[in-house]
Amino acid sequence: MTGRGFLKSRLAQIAKNSEEVPKPEIPPQIPEERSNLEESSKSPDSCVSKVSAPITNIPTLFSGPPQVRGRRALFARLSKPDCSSSSENIASTFSNLNLKNLEDPRSPVHTLVTPVCSNPEIPKLPEQQQDVCIDSPIEEKSPVVCRVLKKSDKDSYHMNQLSSNYIKINLEENKGIYEYRVDFNPPVDVKSARFFLLNQHREMYPVKTFDGTLLYVPTKLPQDVTHLVGKLRDESDVTITIMFKRKNSLRECLHFYNVCLRSIMKSLGLVEFGRSCYDKNKRILIPEFQLEVWPGYITSIDEFENGLYMCCEVSHRVLRVHTVLQIMTDIGIAAKNNGKDTKQEIMAVLCGTTVITHYNHKTYRIDDIDFSVSPLSTFNQNGNEISYVDYYKKMYAIEIKNLNQPLLITKAKKKDICSKNAPKDSDICCLVPELCNLTGLTESMKSDFKLMKALQTHTLISPELRQQAIIDFVNRINENECARKKFLDWGVLMRPNPVILEGPVYKRETILLGNSIRKQVGPNMDWGIDMAKNAMFVAVNLTNWAILFNPRDEPTAKSFCKQLALSGRPLGMEINAPRPIQIHGTNPEVFVSTINNTIRNSCDLQLVVIIFPNQREDRYNAVKRICCSDMGIPSQVIVSRTLSRPDRLQSITQKIALQINCKLGGACWAIDIPLKNTMIVGIDVYHEKSKQMSSVVGFVASMDRTFTEWYSVAGMQKSTHQELMKCIQEAFHKVVIQFKKKNGVLPEKIIIYRDGVSDGDLKHVEEVELHDLQESFKTYPEFYNPMVTCIIVQKRINTRVFQYIDKKYSNPSPGTVIDNTVTRRNFFDFYLVSQHVRQGTVNPTHYIVLKNGCNLKPENIQRLSYKLCHMYYNWTGTIKVPAPVQYAHKLAYLIGQNVRQQPNEKLNNTLFFL
Repeated sequence: MTGRGFLKSRLAQIAKNSEEVPKPEIPPQIPEERSNLEESSKSPDSCVSKVSAPITNIPTLFSGPPQVRGRRALFARLSKPDCSSSSENIASTFSNLNLKNLEDPRSPVHTLVTPVCSNPEIPKLPEQQQDVCIDSPIEEKSPVVCRVLKKSDKDSYHMNQLSSNYIKINLEENKGIYEYRVDFNPPVDVKSARFFLLNQHREMYPVKTFDGTLLYVPTKLPQDVTHLVGKLRDESDVTITIMFKRKNSLRECLHFYNVCLRSIMKSLGLVEFGRSCYDKNKRILIPEFQLEVWPGYITSIDEFENGLYMCCEVSHRVLRVHTVLQIMTDIGIAAKNNGKDTKQEIMAVLCGTTVITHYNHKTYRIDDIDFSVSPLSTFNQNGNEISYVDYYKKMYAIEIKNLNQPLLITKAKKKDICSKNAPKDSDICCLVPELCNLTGLTESMKSDFKLMKALQTHTLISPELRQQAIIDFVNRINENECARKKFLDWGVLMRPNPVILEGPVYKRETILLGNSIRKQVGPNMDWGIDMAKNAMFVAVNLTNWAILFNPRDEPTAKSFCKQLALSGRPLGMEINAPRPIQIHGTNPEVFVSTINNTIRNSCDLQLVVIIFPNQREDRYNAVKRICCSDMGIPSQVIVSRTLSRPDRLQSITQKIALQINCKLGGACWAIDIPLKNTMIVGIDVYHEKSKQMSSVVGFVASMDRTFTEWYSVAGMQKSTHQELMKCIQEAFHKVVIQFKKKNGVLPEKIIIYRDGVSDGDLKHVEEVELHDLQESFKTYPEFYNPMVTCIIVQKRINTRVFQYIDKKYSNPSPGTVIDNTVTRRNFFDFYLVSQHVRQGTVNPTHYIVLKNGCNLKPENIQRLSYKLCHMYYNWTGTIKVPAPVQYAHKLAYLIGQNVRQQPNEKLNNTLFFL
């Protein structure tokens, strides 16, 4: 029943109703020396004034030009807490960013009038109503949505009209969610009897949600206390007292609105897959690969900076046309031909996959396969034994054809278990393979180029088609009588108009190469051609190295070594001839022993290159373990097939040369980031799927002024908050000490980019982890207390950003930022598009600034994040996340997935994990 989940979760929210939303922390302002900026003193006229005013029909008053909405003024204004102070405004500068007129009184400033809500005293009620307890409404704070415009900003960015996949939700003024308490006299303990009594007066509230104690209605009843009389089935009278409690705040209604939207999507005939809903009637068949694609939507309603919005993302689900029984038959035939055990092969392929059933369109995860049972086996249904054949014939009119097939075992979800007092094995369900279809793609399918290209024609849709699909979805809700009525009953109105807003687009950056060469990045964000013709920023010569290969791959190894030497010269990298070593055998043990002997016989080796005859995970793991952990030497593994095409050998070898230079401690290019005495840190966590007890923290920190030298630390521990925090603090201790050895001083500012933090963990990171980290710094000598800025990076999001020009949607230019309207209400956050795509729709990255101890201005944080997306040396272009985050991810994945041991400390000052 719609709203039941909301009512259950409301009990946990009642205790929090009186709590106020915490304000973002305003760090103290500390003066900073800036070489490239002209220092100017503050004047009272340069501050943005705030005037308290009583609540009126207009929540915000403006003076001067119309207000420009945006998060970027939030911290620009907070950096001036005291207008009379003579302390300098701290700000980090960037290349070509002129902030000379940063505090020019003549700059246009928009004045914000903040409404102040006073809590009036509740008047006394008449004597007959003095027992009524009406909860005071929760005061909702308005977000700061004004931005200070400066002339100098035009040099670093220009404003552009944008759109996103958000639909504005309007609420009727006279409707909401009103909470009432319902009491029965004499008391009625049976919940079904309470529903029976209340439904006798349904004409008073045709639309309601009732959980047995609390009643929720969309409009307020005429009286605060209503007395009714109902009759039980034995004709005895019961007095019903309905007492008004309060009107729920908007944030308390969000869960209810999402539950209502979920039920509406089901009424439209959409099939639920996890948190997404898909339309089986619009499925697309791909007959050449026996696949079908179901289009669908991922939706959520939430409160944002500019009000209530629904985020709607177009999604697709891939299903197999063949049934699980047909796939099991094919696996069995292949196993017999190869002399393998049929049951083990079937278990290896199917266990852990997800299937969908024909008869009820529900999804299940296959946990096991029982070969001892069949559709003729029986199970207990309401105390009676019934076979699976008879059950499906009786309930779904389905005739099972194969009576000898095994059954799939799945663990039922908690919501599907009817009784709380059910037996222990009641959560085990058996599925008939003949009636199930597999979902998703196997690894072999993902490596099939033709198959993936056929899928991309249906799944990689353009921005115009994506927005039109969202508009059609909203129109579908409004045109469906049942769906439209559910929303209108609760005062929810939705129009098919995606949000339109403005956002900055930062200019393209300049790449710094060797010999003081500067190259402007092109519109496609790729500088591979410039990289191949010019020297690297810091090149390391490769004079002593070895190459290991099978005898049959000797011609490939010779051609690779010759091309590598030719490719290194324009890059400024001298590469000598290697020591060729043949490996006789393909087993991991042979490779490990050969590598061990080679390194021990030549202690001054810089690098080991290994050419694999084919892809094999256990061999790769063994090689990486001995090189990265046991021996501590950089290694480069190449599959022979990669070097087999002469037409692509040059481009592939150039990329390998760039990787080798990074593994030796070099830097391919740089970006101008004029931050002084600052350490940028990237953190990511790898969680092992098979063993939930262990995780790996990847920790990468910059060591120099150009942010091209990185020091890495990997920590392995149990997946608990205490262990993770301890590991991060130990890593900070190592990198800070290393920074002092390198530069002679400790870093004054630490900027942390952290991935792998969900919305539910934001509060813990902000209040616990950052606090403990700051406390740990106090144990350092000389009262070390650096300024810390922590930025959470979220890349798995449903928000999309579009450029909206001439009423047409297209992919935005790299450097586009959304920092207003659909950003979080109580956080300083923004969405950044940093990469260029040639097909489909670009995916932005979400940045949440939990702490801004460095007092960086929003423009500087956004541009710094954009600059760091240029610094990933494994790709001659921009990537989706800042480079330190991607480096930390690569480190954590390599150690957690392949090495499974602590890396050797000899490699900590190189990017050995690329």
